[in-house]
Amino acid sequence: MKRLLLATLAVFMAASLFSAFNPDYSDYTFYVEEDFQKDKTYLEEALAEAQDPSEKSQILWRLSRVELTLGDQLPEDDKDARFAAYEKAEELAIESIELEPNADAYHWKSSALGRWGQTKGPLDSLGKAPGMLDDVLMVIDHFGYDYTDSWYVLGVLYNQLPGWPLSFGDKNYAISYMRRSLDTRIAERGIYLTLFQELSDQLYDRNWNAKKRTKEFAKMHDSYEENTVLSEKMKYYEGAEAGKNKPFYSTVALNDISDRQEAVMLLRYAEALYKAKKNPLPSETEKYKEILARLAEIT
Repeated sequence: MKRLLLATLAVFMAASLFSAFNPDYSDYTFYVEEDFQKDKTYLEEALAEAQDPSEKSQILWRLSRVELTLGDQLPEDDKDARFAAYEKAEELAIESIELEPNADAYHWKSSALGRWGQTKGPLDSLGKAPGMLDDVLMVIDHFGYDYTDSWYVLGVLYNQLPGWPLSFGDKNYAISYMRRSLDTRIAERGIYLTLFQELSDQLYDRNWNAKKRTKEFAKMHDSYEENTVLSEKMKYYEGAEAGKNKPFYSTVALNDISDRQEAVMLLRYAEALYKAKKNPLPSETEKYKEILARLAEIT
């Protein structure tokens, strides 16, 4: 009888363990396998069974993440479907925050706002920008997340928006944020070809020579040292070492090369990363093709 009770208890515990939400499984399915529909199905089933508010919150922001990503895969001319996906992603993030405020939910809420604005057009993007910025700053300054994805959002936001008096866009802040995004990559989540390409494009468009970089990086260094709020400090991250540092993809210091020389270096490094990966993901292969085309254009 005792053995029967122990066996029954073991089966019950195993079943409970099996049915519990596993965030690592969802993250692996999303980032490593890139099987977004599989991840969505898993998350929806987990949400239906979840009882704990904290667990529900963790599931909801991951559902926001996958809804947004599935929206990105819809045809560009099917704007209604895209709007619906991004609005759903925003709603799920808000539900997550209402259950338990957390950095990830604020990040995906800001990302959904950004995608919605990009799809709608420049004027609507301007209207969404302040709310989007508030959400990203919650991630960085309130929760203290030094987070690759949030720096990327800021880098794109500041690059695409017009400057004062229309909005708060700033090309130099954008580049600093994008550099920070590149330097805080999470190794288990791929090779981040998009970051290399985005920073390369921004540098190529700015087009400073080595002399101007040396002068401007010295100014940025002072502002970097003076600021203590993380999001403000990282506006000047490009000058953190006054340009004397050698980035991981270069054998020379930032002061010794031009923006456009560095832009090419970034793409060459991304190309090498792709070639070194044994089983690249479909999204990485597509991005690699874009990188090769861009290299052919600028070299």
